[in-house]
Amino acid sequence: MSSWRAIAIVTLVAVAGAVAVALVSRTPANVRDAGPGRSATDPSLGPTFTDAQVARHAAFRGPGYLALAVTLVTQIVVLLVLARGPFGRLVGAVERLPGGILVHAAAVGIAIAVIVTMALLPVGFVRGFIVARDWGLSTQELGGWVGDTFRGTLVGSATAGIVAAAFFGIVRWRPGSWWVWGWAGFTVLTAALVFLWPVAIAPLFNRFTPLEDAALAARIKTMARRAGVEVDAVLVSDASRRTTAENAYVAGLGGTKRMVLYDTLVERGGEDETLFVAAHELGHEAEGHVLKGVLVSSIGLLLGFGALTLIARTLPGLWSWGGASGVRDLRALPLLLLFALIAGAVALPVENALSRNQEATADRIALRLTDDPETAVRVFRRLAFSNLADLRPPAVATWLLYTHPPIDERIRNAIEFSPAAPRG
Repeated sequence: MSSWRAIAIVTLVAVAGAVAVALVSRTPANVRDAGPGRSATDPSLGPTFTDAQVARHAAFRGPGYLALAVTLVTQIVVLLVLARGPFGRLVGAVERLPGGILVHAAAVGIAIAVIVTMALLPVGFVRGFIVARDWGLSTQELGGWVGDTFRGTLVGSATAGIVAAAFFGIVRWRPGSWWVWGWAGFTVLTAALVFLWPVAIAPLFNRFTPLEDAALAARIKTMARRAGVEVDAVLVSDASRRTTAENAYVAGLGGTKRMVLYDTLVERGGEDETLFVAAHELGHEAEGHVLKGVLVSSIGLLLGFGALTLIARTLPGLWSWGGASGVRDLRALPLLLLFALIAGAVALPVENALSRNQEATADRIALRLTDDPETAVRVFRRLAFSNLADLRPPAVATWLLYTHPPIDERIRNAIEFSPAAPRG
């Protein structure tokens, strides 16, 4: 396939997908601007939402499901098109440059990451900038969005270069047992990325400062001691520079472990509400969910590398279809990424089921630490409205895509919480 034909196909798919997402995202201004009302976070309402609220949130979230499908299809098309000729010519040019296999692998890894990112720009612009601004979720101007996209591309490309160099370096270093070494090496890379993300990558996108409310910080630290968790500092992210959404998270391993609260969360909620969210994050730390996530990823990598070596040995014609001589050939990279993409999609329901279980556990721990179900319900309702959560998500969407239990389920669990329940 010629390079110009490849560009035409990818451009057509990318633009058509973005246009489709834009068309289905059209929503009347009166629906977008309809606020939930002051009483919407009243805990006495429980998991009940009006039909108008459900419809409004569905009008925002529904097209998001299409955007995810468009993203997946676009990536598949890009990788298949590249495998049918253009990538082989790129590899040929790179291999004529100075440097060994690691340099060449890193170069083609960076190149393919940039190509895929460019192909996803149209749908990302529609969903991540235009639609988000129309609905009041984004506070960014175009320059800010472009800056974030550029920094994200740099980080993604650098990561892709390292991953490609590691993979092909291992395959050529240990041609007989590369899948075992690959599993071990990529487990280490995963752990290293989790360790470094809070201190090396997150600061590229946000500024983090200690929580200024001394009384609230003291309450959080007291609660942390009750949970058996060490908290040196609670950090606040300047999330409001790009979004009105509210969130919090824990990240990092060992010395880089962080609890981060969005400034939007801290500024809009009462002290008890912020305390409940912090308690939820303490639940993640108490249960070691970040480390468990690395271990689950390691198991997934083992299964993935096992499946890949089976494919490499039993389907040699697959590589020749992509213009490669085998798994050790740099020209195999598009097909390798296609395998990773499909494997990730297959594993997604399992990963998300585990994540939903962890989130439910963190909710239970937060309820035990705060002993305040009413505040929990208020928090869940507030987050549902501020983040425009799907209030009645399709069952298949929950099963396939949701990392958290649906909001009505979290509210019901909070209402049913019993202070006499065994503590753990």
